[in-house]
Amino acid sequence: QQQAPQQQAQQQAPQQQQPPQQSDQQPPAPEGQQQADSQQATPLTQQQIQQLVAPIALYPDDLLAQVLTASTYPLEVTLAARWAEKNPNVKGDALQAAMEKESWDPSVKGLAAVPQVLAMMNEKLEWTTELGEAFLAQPDDVQTAIQALRAKADEAGNLKSSKEQKVRKVRATPGPDYFGPPEYIVIEPVEPDYIYVPIYDPVVVYGPGFWAPAYAPFFWYPRTWVVGPVFGFGVAVFVGPALWCHYDWGHRGFAAIRVNTTRYVAFNKRAYPGGRNWRFNPAHRNAAFKNKTLQRQFGRATTTRGTQLNRATRTNKSIQAAPAKKGVKGAQPGAGARHVEPRKPAPKRAEPRPHVQRTPNVQRKPNVQRKPNVQRAPNVQRAPHAQPRSQGGKNANPPKRGKQ
Repeated sequence: QQQAPQQQAQQQAPQQQQPPQQSDQQPPAPEGQQQADSQQATPLTQQQIQQLVAPIALYPDDLLAQVLTASTYPLEVTLAARWAEKNPNVKGDALQAAMEKESWDPSVKGLAAVPQVLAMMNEKLEWTTELGEAFLAQPDDVQTAIQALRAKADEAGNLKSSKEQKVRKVRATPGPDYFGPPEYIVIEPVEPDYIYVPIYDPVVVYGPGFWAPAYAPFFWYPRTWVVGPVFGFGVAVFVGPALWCHYDWGHRGFAAIRVNTTRYVAFNKRAYPGGRNWRFNPAHRNAAFKNKTLQRQFGRATTTRGTQLNRATRTNKSIQAAPAKKGVKGAQPGAGARHVEPRKPAPKRAEPRPHVQRTPNVQRKPNVQRKPNVQRAPNVQRAPHAQPRSQGGKNANPPKRGKQ
């Protein structure tokens, strides 16, 4: 037992005298750099992107493209949805004239012709924000996910041509810029100026057992919808030139979103500034990005219309339910109430008015001026009846004297 501690000391001594071994590994980064690296945007998986695009993957191509572009401006989508709810009967030329007065992005203005879609994007505002950021950061992966889901719906027998839409498969033209599948599915309206918005349960329409429980997408439908078939449509909606985006499948990046310049000019009354391909305009973002890559690329874009958006979001439940952002801090209801408090003295200025403005009750001229009741001239002038009293007076008529 006494030799055991000595043996342990002898074994530890050479270990302490050995020099540290050199290694090719770099020393650990400082804590600040580790935090910066951890904040790098991690690309979404194909399963996550499919979950995002599942509720709209079976929309007609033009409507689908415009939903994706408008989702990059979530706060303006909220304003447009509130406007559409208050003006349900404004359509056609009247809608175009009304949209000229608004300062939203043209892609958001176009969706005012489809209020059902705006209502969904507003009620699912967090989903709209995530969809827009996924489209900006990974447009090719979004395109791949949409075509994969369309193929699953077709395989399940739930994607067919009808009186509302045309579904066709197009063989891709090989080229250096094409990266999609050899065959892609196109969905078009039967009549170009009218849209039937599909209504379907994503968990069912893509086939049983396709979704893992953790990635099951939501099923949204309008309040007037009666749940019935697996795949249905809303009423026909006249859109005219309002939907000016078009999906050009197989092209990379934003080159896949082509702009129909004829429709754009007809609806917005001006030329499109970005050529034929859609371009993101950060001036209409009005909110910070969650995606770190997009933050570095576009910055925390804000505009001078922040006050207008804050007032709009104070009474909007969809915005209040969204995660708090630094760019939307003014939208909190508590902060908005404090800004109204200085206006409370205004009613005190109006308090003396009820005591002063009582002239109608004081000036009772109609009750004082009773001339018709005082001037009783017809009853006072009784000259004919007073003549008998004054027969001997001066005013009496002298008797007539006859001739003597």
